[in-house]
Amino acid sequence: MVTATLLVLGVGIIRWYGYSWWSPRVNLTSEERKNVIHFLQEGTTRCIGRYLIDLPETFIIKPDDVLVFIDGSQLVYKRIYRPAFENKIRLREAELSATKTLKPVDMPYLKEVYSLPDGMEGVIFERNESTQIVDASRILEAHLYTNGVAVEITIEADNGLSSRYDEERKQTPEIYGNTVPNKLVEITDLLRRISGKQENEIPNESGFCLPELFIKDGITKPNEEISANYISQKYPEVRFFFDSDNYSDSDDSLLERSAMMERNIKRAEGNTIASGPRNINGLYAEQWLAKGLLSDTYGEKALRFVININEKTASPKHPMLSLTFLQQGLEGEGRLTEAEAVSIWQQITDTIRIRPNAIAK
Repeated sequence: MVTATLLVLGVGIIRWYGYSWWSPRVNLTSEERKNVIHFLQEGTTRCIGRYLIDLPETFIIKPDDVLVFIDGSQLVYKRIYRPAFENKIRLREAELSATKTLKPVDMPYLKEVYSLPDGMEGVIFERNESTQIVDASRILEAHLYTNGVAVEITIEADNGLSSRYDEERKQTPEIYGNTVPNKLVEITDLLRRISGKQENEIPNESGFCLPELFIKDGITKPNEEISANYISQKYPEVRFFFDSDNYSDSDDSLLERSAMMERNIKRAEGNTIASGPRNINGLYAEQWLAKGLLSDTYGEKALRFVININEKTASPKHPMLSLTFLQQGLEGEGRLTEAEAVSIWQQITDTIRIRPNAIAK
């Protein structure tokens, strides 16, 4: 189990030398300087949520290392060939058609199949929420194919217009109505705004970036959230974790949680390397850099750095971004020295900026 110190990066921080806007002083040896240059070579701009950042080209991301939620509904995607997508849809429809409910009265499990509008590839299945819940509770399960990427997202709906629910409807009409038509419009509008893209392709319209998808802004502003994990075969012990959303404003900030962090950092037998506020391309940020035990049961130490932007002001106009650097172990093959890691961290985080036109005015 990961210790509270290194798992909950945003829990607290210790002040460092009265640090203000200046970068930490890092004294690199000539060998360390070469290693830093080698690590940072061939930097590539990545679009994450509404932000841009330059990461070394060797760091990649896999679809399984991305979590995306739109208004609480998880969106998943995978780059596949069109025949594979078409076969996936056929198999899914057959699976849903064959599914049996616990009570025969709730059959059929698959209620309806809707084609997407002209110019869009995919389908929406209207099905029961589960095999054990009454069929008034529905799920709209949408599948879209766009520019070589298969997308899937589900949203909840209700259809309690059956006469079997007449008595329940008298008591709670808001539950036993029919939201399916409106939900179909809602999910179709979302699908219409989703387009597949290459990972290094940077959109120029207002909207939300995933590594291989772009969700163009619509009239409404849904809650959006992305978590992504970048890894490198050249540096297998190093990870970059990104979290960004437009709604989770915190009551306090990283630098305001020092008391709790002091306790946690002591328990992890660690120490703070640097901490304090920063101004990055006009964005107010707070960071904490530390090392300490990686877990309660595993005695290896780790470097863990975090930076938070818009933590207390998260909103559609000011999306929150949290970036974490983690290196398991302090020395050995594929690892950075503390000085190298701090220098690299400083240079990479200096590239964080809001993507031009990402936020509609």
